[in-house]
Amino acid sequence: MMNKLPIRMTFFYRVHPAVAAIYFLEVVVALLLFNHPSIAVFGFAGLTVTSLLYLGGSAVWRQLKMSLFLFLTIVLFNCLLNQRFGPILWRLTIGSLTFKLTAPALLYGAVMGLMLVQMLMAFGLLNAILPPNKLVYVFSAVTPKLGLLVVISANLVKSFIRNFHQLSMLQKTRNIDLAKGSFVVRIKNAGHLLQILLEDSLASGMETARLMDARGFGAGKRSHYRTYRWHMTDWLFLGLSILIFLGIVAARVNHIGWSDSVAQFSLFWLAGDLLGVGLLIGLLIFPMVAEGVYHLWTN
Repeated sequence: MMNKLPIRMTFFYRVHPAVAAIYFLEVVVALLLFNHPSIAVFGFAGLTVTSLLYLGGSAVWRQLKMSLFLFLTIVLFNCLLNQRFGPILWRLTIGSLTFKLTAPALLYGAVMGLMLVQMLMAFGLLNAILPPNKLVYVFSAVTPKLGLLVVISANLVKSFIRNFHQLSMLQKTRNIDLAKGSFVVRIKNAGHLLQILLEDSLASGMETARLMDARGFGAGKRSHYRTYRWHMTDWLFLGLSILIFLGIVAARVNHIGWSDSVAQFSLFWLAGDLLGVGLLIGLLIFPMVAEGVYHLWTN
């Protein structure tokens, strides 16, 4: 398994915060521009490799376990709601009710679930590369209140995962174990736990916003204990990532990697997917490539 680099010693962590913020904006938009199965799978692989390098195997594994329930939920609901198109993989008839498991519904649900998992992984990586002080530094130039909102949103995933782990351990003391019992019992317990976490996260975010507003946050220009300067490496990283992103946008404009109907989800690999896969993976692993080039240059 790939060894985790000390995060503060990496080139990606030391790039200008504005450059890192623009890169993550490009990643989030790029992940939303493609919905073909092959691009989603290879994009997930590229994002996993990058996360392993910067976050480590244990952190990525915890995040994937947390995302598994959401992934399976999306797949299940898509299979229940989309039964019109073939081919049919399995059919179940009970009285006048008929359930059909179709290949397009299963494939479409898996792609939608993977897109959500990728988004959560991207925000997990963002939390490591852009801690709150960097995010406030970037967005306070526009508006401090926008910076506060971004910080709260970006840290939602991190706090959500931490609280989920702590709450699941607490539930075990009440003989409620998410890994034991029937499938229905597990779904019920996990759903109850997620409801508690969502309510707690929303309440915590609203409380933080009220406290910052009471302290006059955003009333005047904010000072920072650290300043960041632009370097040539920042301009190179920014310019190359923008070029890759523009290639992704051009591919999407030319209808590469996107299907408008569930009925079109019958094949794993479609025409033009090679270009979409190459561009998306290129953007996702670009920090790794820049990391290697930077260390070779400095050594």
